[in-house]
Amino acid sequence: MATYVITGRNVRLNITGWGTTNLDEQTTSAVLTKINDRQTIETIVGTAYKTTNVEATFDLEMLADWGQGTSVCEAIWASAESSPDTPIDVVLTTATNHTFAFKIFPDFPTAGGAGTDIQTVSFSFKVEKGAVTESLAGNA
Repeated sequence: MATYVITGRNVRLNITGWGTTNLDEQTTSAVLTKINDRQTIETIVGTAYKTTNVEATFDLEMLADWGQGTSVCEAIWASAESSPDTPIDVVLTTATNHTFAFKIFPDFPTAGGAGTDIQTVSFSFKVEKGAVTESLAGNA
């Protein structure tokens, strides 16, 4: 089998509620991480394991675009200000047409930067209930 290489440039994002923003063009990194909170239990007969919770985060790094007509930063800020406890739908699609659907809670982006550095913003969004639905487009 040939090696198949996927890069971050093969990822597409769709986030409902942020209007017609240039999310893909502004994003420099988008990483979904899902983690089992697994407890280790030592008994007299040996070791046992129990997953007690599942959590997920969506880490997003992007170029700051304050003041642009379709500003992603301003859309995220508005969501965090108006409804911080209302989850937003996200679909992350890879080049192989795998999709990962989940809901995140909005957070405020930072503003400003240092000297001649390009201004960026970073997020670590909490995924609602750690729930992520993975599927291959065309498969039910």
